[in-house]
Amino acid sequence: MAAAKRKSVAKLCLALGLFVLAGFFRQMDRLSAPLPSAACFLLTNLIYIGLAMAWGFSISRRTLHRDDRRWLLLGCAMAVLWLFLRAVKYRFFSDDAITRHLWYLYYVPQILAPLFSLFAALQLGRREGDALSRKWYLLFIPAVLLIGGVLTNDLHQLVFRAVPGAATLEADYTHGWMYYLAMTWIVGLLLATGIIVYRKCRVSESRRYAWIPLCVFLGGFALCALSFANIYTFHKMPECFCLTFAAFWESCLQVGLLPTNGHYRFFFSESTVAAQIVNGRGEPVYRAKNAPNLTPDQLEAAACESILLNADTRLQSAPVQDGRVYWLEDISKINRIQAQLAEINAQLSEENELIQAENELKRQRAQIEEQNRLMDAMLSLVQPQLLAINRLLSDKSAQSLKHICILGAYVKRRVNLALICDKKMVVPVDELAHCIRESLTYLTQYGAVCALHQEGRGSVSSREAQTAYDFFEDCLEAALPSLSALMVRLECGERFSIRLMLEDAAGLPNVDQYRTLGKLTIDDADGALCATLSFDRGGERA
Repeated sequence: MAAAKRKSVAKLCLALGLFVLAGFFRQMDRLSAPLPSAACFLLTNLIYIGLAMAWGFSISRRTLHRDDRRWLLLGCAMAVLWLFLRAVKYRFFSDDAITRHLWYLYYVPQILAPLFSLFAALQLGRREGDALSRKWYLLFIPAVLLIGGVLTNDLHQLVFRAVPGAATLEADYTHGWMYYLAMTWIVGLLLATGIIVYRKCRVSESRRYAWIPLCVFLGGFALCALSFANIYTFHKMPECFCLTFAAFWESCLQVGLLPTNGHYRFFFSESTVAAQIVNGRGEPVYRAKNAPNLTPDQLEAAACESILLNADTRLQSAPVQDGRVYWLEDISKINRIQAQLAEINAQLSEENELIQAENELKRQRAQIEEQNRLMDAMLSLVQPQLLAINRLLSDKSAQSLKHICILGAYVKRRVNLALICDKKMVVPVDELAHCIRESLTYLTQYGAVCALHQEGRGSVSSREAQTAYDFFEDCLEAALPSLSALMVRLECGERFSIRLMLEDAAGLPNVDQYRTLGKLTIDDADGALCATLSFDRGGERA
């Protein structure tokens, strides 16, 4: 960790030294000694632009959150653009119109860079993917208007006004009201950025170091102001602004306000997970201190699937960029659980222990009367189907399995319907339709053609919903196995009814019980057996 900090400090010192060196080259360019002016100019701008681009590249690699990285890279791009425009303006063009418009273009990065910096400050502390509110993007409107005002200054001269008698606008000019508006925009956004960062630093884990970004911000702001007023001339305003931007956000990275990707090797080596990362040649690149030495054969085998190093240790791997990560997984607890399960299974195979466990379970259930009532009620509702399923399990034919699926669907949906009806006086007719639809799904796999038509929306009483579903199931089971088609019609209006049309039905169950619960009608329609159960008071209309 200490070595990483020393390396980071060395890089910062190198960058600062290059920045100072560029200032010396700029002074030599003004004096034209001892190096040629062109060489000094080239070295100066190469250093400035190179430092800005290098810092942007560093930010792209070190910043964790995508949104933080995006705004900082955009701000860095504005700094590079500003430096590039200035270099091009002074050395490559002599036409007054071209140099003037290049001068106007300075204000594109000047206006946008503080805005991107503000967005980066607002993004601090947010989760990955938690984007800013869209209302903040409305700030692009005044930014675009200001940029447009500067770029069209030749038409209105509201930003810069040429002094009468001046050879060119740049030679002698005064400022218009739009210039002061732009300066207010720039300074206001910079101050807002500083305040937001300081407040977020005060409430974060980095609050002990809140003074560092604050001091960097204030120092950079003062340096820019002195350069703007031509009091400090060693560096010009563009490089002072770029230095302030980079130094401020770098300080936020260093104090931990911005999540960073630094110090991988240290954290990986100190990790309690026995892991290592190897390159494409199988050579360890990062390794935890407790990671074992693995043979090439073990690495190759684990790359395909997890392998056991011993009874309680499993070696797993996953691909990463330009290599693979390997880690050990302790499966001793899993082995112990599996041993316990095996012992339990052996115990459950003995009849006496099974009876004792069942009696103990019954005694526990007796403590909760409501649960016991519901369980008994559910078992009584579906006991015939459970017995039928038990009988069919001895026959492993495909048709028996399909029959089991039909019975199982009824057991599941009937219990669920009973639980719903136990709590409610009325249920939606859609719930009943859902129960029937699931049974028809498995009946289709049995080989019968099925269809469900629902007319009307609303609710039915709990008793009528359960009776209708029981009627459906009894008719279905009695019609098997020769049933070739089943059409179901649910009608919910002034009356509630369920109508079944069965083709090639083996028979009908004893439906006398349903005559006391509703109006039962059985007839023959075009060779199909029709059974209709209706209720005088079906429920509420939708």
